[in-house]
Amino acid sequence: MKHLLLLITAFTLLTLSVNGQVKLSKEFNYSISKPYKVVDGIKSYYSKDGEVLAVKYGRGKFHFQKFSGENLNEVKHNIVEKGEGFTPESYIEHAGHIYFFFSRWDKANYTEQLFVREIDFDKANWAGKERLLIKVKGKVTGGFSFGFLAPGYGGGKFNFDGSYTGNRFIVQYRMKPKTKNDAYSKDLIGMHVYSKDMEEVWSQIIEMPYTEKKMNNVGYTIDEKGNSYILAEVYRTETAKKIVKGRLNYDLELIRVDAEDQSLSSTKIKMKDKFVKNIGFYEGRNGGITIAGYYGNKAKSGTDGVFLYKLDDAGELTDEMTYEIPVDVMKLYKSERAQSRMEKKDGEKDYSMPNMVLREIQYGDDGSLTIYGERYYVVSHYNSKTGQTTYTYYYQEILAAHINADNELVWMQKLPKNQKGGAPRGGMGYHVINQKDYQYVLFLDNVKNIELPLTKYPKTHVDGRGGFLTGFKIEKESGKTEKLSILDTKDAKGIALYQFNTGRIIELDNGSFAVECYKKKKEDVMLKINIVD
Repeated sequence: MKHLLLLITAFTLLTLSVNGQVKLSKEFNYSISKPYKVVDGIKSYYSKDGEVLAVKYGRGKFHFQKFSGENLNEVKHNIVEKGEGFTPESYIEHAGHIYFFFSRWDKANYTEQLFVREIDFDKANWAGKERLLIKVKGKVTGGFSFGFLAPGYGGGKFNFDGSYTGNRFIVQYRMKPKTKNDAYSKDLIGMHVYSKDMEEVWSQIIEMPYTEKKMNNVGYTIDEKGNSYILAEVYRTETAKKIVKGRLNYDLELIRVDAEDQSLSSTKIKMKDKFVKNIGFYEGRNGGITIAGYYGNKAKSGTDGVFLYKLDDAGELTDEMTYEIPVDVMKLYKSERAQSRMEKKDGEKDYSMPNMVLREIQYGDDGSLTIYGERYYVVSHYNSKTGQTTYTYYYQEILAAHINADNELVWMQKLPKNQKGGAPRGGMGYHVINQKDYQYVLFLDNVKNIELPLTKYPKTHVDGRGGFLTGFKIEKESGKTEKLSILDTKDAKGIALYQFNTGRIIELDNGSFAVECYKKKKEDVMLKINIVD
């Protein structure tokens, strides 16, 4: 490691004006569309040439809404009846096409069927009729539990993934076993690989090399050549436990299915004395496979560092790196008392970051990458009087680690955030916008955190109670970070915005992005935000 910049100086923060109002950043401006009638249901958003298409399904109807112009006003709204019964599986944007996948169970023939229907962005409607994509005898399930991955991965009966540039696309599923005996049965994994035009390249039902008791499938991906990969935990003993007597009891194994003949090969990845806390599995920008995540130095500790494994397109391990999180980074935005306790880590390493979940990797044009994750956990509350259990969801501090093309850790940064709500995601979490020299980490924050000292923990933002749209502007080369306030959701040009959802942010052209919000009176608006050069 040649150099590491630990960014522990104060952020460049906004100040409060004399009348107590927050000064909004001049690096952003925004506009709000004319109000339009709200549509309830499952929502998905896409962009093209500065326009937005919203596809919404609810009450037996599909709504296709097109938004265009400087303020993204609604210019088209087509309503289509749902047609024959089906189970929605997923919306996928792949190689410039938008697809809706859905399944139907043929009870008479005991057959599972997967259909696909393309959506025409310009017409804001279906592009054609539905097409039968997969027909398989017997029951199927989603396949992988994604035990280490962030909530939201995986889905219904079928799983979907595409290669980085969209050259190949895979549909994966697991055959439901006729009899349940993990000690003897092996998983049968269906794989169907398609071209960018959704024409089948190859398909096969693959038998796993180990019994279900011996292995636990973690995730899968595909590369540009159509080779598919399964990441699995393979237990070292006959005991299906990750930890035995305080020691690691499994290795990671990458199983590669060859695109030419569907033959299997595997690469073992020994974690040595590291305990995996969370893991992600991706095809890299320049081909090959990237496995990244968080590790702990002890079985019962939280996160102590970041690990990164790179493999070529033959499945061979080329790089194996770990990056310890410095104490000075962990100490950021903690009280002086908490910081004092953490200093013990220099000797005994008895402090770590709990409940960290890897969320994504942002790739740079220069071969660098930035690994993002956040602290996420759920607390249950049982009411003995009503017999009901409720849950509180916490989305807290963000950890960013920037690694250059030579696998050197350039900087590691902790970003203060403290959100909670009574349901998953909503206006919590964050969204990263990747620009040439900067990355913008966007999230809703409590206004009391505008001027946050390094020794103060951020005040809680409660989901559904307004909040300021805030951004951390991070310079890629140095890691220098500014905190910027973009708008007040309670007063955006005189309009109160509700149901702001970070998962609905859709990026447009030239550093612009949009998000749909509710304004009450059964009306929505489209919010367009621009990064000013």
